[in-house]
Amino acid sequence: MKKILLTTLYISFLFNVVAQNDSLELLKEVETRLKTGVPVSTILTNKEYLLLHSATAFRKIIEANCNMGILKITTADEPGKKIRVLGIVRNTSEKPISGALVYLYQTDSKGWYARDAPHVLQFEGDMRHARLFGYVKTDSSGQFELHTIKPSGYPRSDLPAHIHVHITANGYRSYVTEFLFDDDERLVDGIRKQAEQNQFLISKPEKVKTPFDQQFSYRMILFK
Repeated sequence: MKKILLTTLYISFLFNVVAQNDSLELLKEVETRLKTGVPVSTILTNKEYLLLHSATAFRKIIEANCNMGILKITTADEPGKKIRVLGIVRNTSEKPISGALVYLYQTDSKGWYARDAPHVLQFEGDMRHARLFGYVKTDSSGQFELHTIKPSGYPRSDLPAHIHVHITANGYRSYVTEFLFDDDERLVDGIRKQAEQNQFLISKPEKVKTPFDQQFSYRMILFK
């Protein structure tokens, strides 16, 4: 019995070491590709790297190499309604902020942050390790564009669906908010009032046809 147990533990240890080495190789590959000009969106939508999404090292690499332009954070076969979110970051004088770093993360169509559970180490884990996430920088007009799927609200909860938005920019205080959907059936009565009091962003959908096959477009305007 002891030999069998030790053998099992040894096999498990070897498996973990192999898996860890594979992850390190993938991380090196990701960093090399990004440094040669591959867009962040290409990495985030590559199925070979999906298991890395919750890893802190992977997310730091994505943040350090993010770029302006369109940010895609879901693969083509991710379940859910495809949407496009057009954002612009301005200061309190309504002047656009160029080069601001925008971090976005959200639930999937089931309302889950993790692949196999609603939350990742509860709420702090969600912020740092959510599966669907991305970093993008604003362009000279303070704009960015997100291609994703419409998230769902948490299971067994009345909270509306939302996308978390964190913004940092040189010379400004960090800005944290949530982006909500005006057509969300949960966004009613007191819940909507609370969202408005929290100054969350609420946007109505616009039916669009794009070459990226997004079914709906939403707009957000953020002030710092």
